[in-house]
Amino acid sequence: MTMKTPLVAVLGVFMLAAMTFAPQGAQAQTSCVFTRTLSFGAYGSDVQCLQTWLAAQGYFYVQPTGYYGPITRDSVIRWQSARGLAVTGVFTPNSIGRQTPPLGDVYTNTLSSDALRAIQDALDAIKDAQDEVDDARSGNDKDDAEDFVRDAQMFLLDALQAFIRADYNNALNDAENAEDAANDAIDELDGRSNDNDNDKDDARDAIDDAEEALDDAWNEVDDAFEDGEDTDDAEDLLDEANDALDDAEDAYDDRDYDDAIDFADEAEDLIDEALDELDDDSDRDTDRDEAYDALDYAEEYLEDAWDEVDEAWEDWDNTDDAEDLLYDAEDKLARGWDAYNDGDYDDAIDFAEEAEDLIDEALDELN
Repeated sequence: MTMKTPLVAVLGVFMLAAMTFAPQGAQAQTSCVFTRTLSFGAYGSDVQCLQTWLAAQGYFYVQPTGYYGPITRDSVIRWQSARGLAVTGVFTPNSIGRQTPPLGDVYTNTLSSDALRAIQDALDAIKDAQDEVDDARSGNDKDDAEDFVRDAQMFLLDALQAFIRADYNNALNDAENAEDAANDAIDELDGRSNDNDNDKDDARDAIDDAEEALDDAWNEVDDAFEDGEDTDDAEDLLDEANDALDDAEDAYDDRDYDDAIDFADEAEDLIDEALDELDDDSDRDTDRDEAYDALDYAEEYLEDAWDEVDEAWEDWDNTDDAEDLLYDAEDKLARGWDAYNDGDYDDAIDFAEEAEDLIDEALDELN
């Protein structure tokens, strides 16, 4: 036990060195590398880098997520329009070198701050855990807690080394692992480890399931968009689901596992609503097609009927009643097209059928 407290002090000194000598400038330029074209549906740290840079320029107004959705696409469009570039909503690697400020600076500075904050949080958690271990009575729980503290110290050491190398992603991950291990040490002493692990696993499973459902839903939205369907409402709901998942991850990181599960469930509900919107839009497209076909058929039928009336008139037959009926049919068709343009597809079909009935009566009059 006497070896552990000095190690915490050494880690504190090492952290001071990291804060003092953390790489800046040239190293920051290389932290954000773009090797691919970014467009709707893309996901990754390079997307998050782009979002962070767009936010700094006043084109992106929400928390960067790493997902290239409609908000990112619209932000890129605004940026392209303001710079006089081709407005495509797609960000290509060729665009990167000419930007001011450089993309790498903005992203790295944000990430290095997050990593440094995580390291400080981990060091505080290790100190708290070490204090509880020192005050605890001997036993299996204390032995296990000491193991967790040692793991936390090793994670923190790795985090500090990664930070000094300007490897901020690994520094952030190792620091978070260090804090988790320190908290596990405290839980072990409090006798909450097993229940907490179960809650933690349940929360992680709920978040992972929701994330997978969200990815599948975005694929369906993309397919519907390519088919020419209106996906705006579904996209809005999926954006809300993504926000709920961000809240779930935050709650998970804060060890509020019940809240994390609630947010994940909320995300699942929003995803279901988005998919329902796609189904409703698909049904509406079917109704629209049926209404168009009915009106188009009735128009062709009306033209044929007028040809028959013209022939009968040339043969000196009395066509007055038939003509009146066809005029009524024309009126029904006009009302049918008005209903179609207003999106009242059921009414449009009804008017088309009424027009057909009038045409049938007109032809009966000729016969």
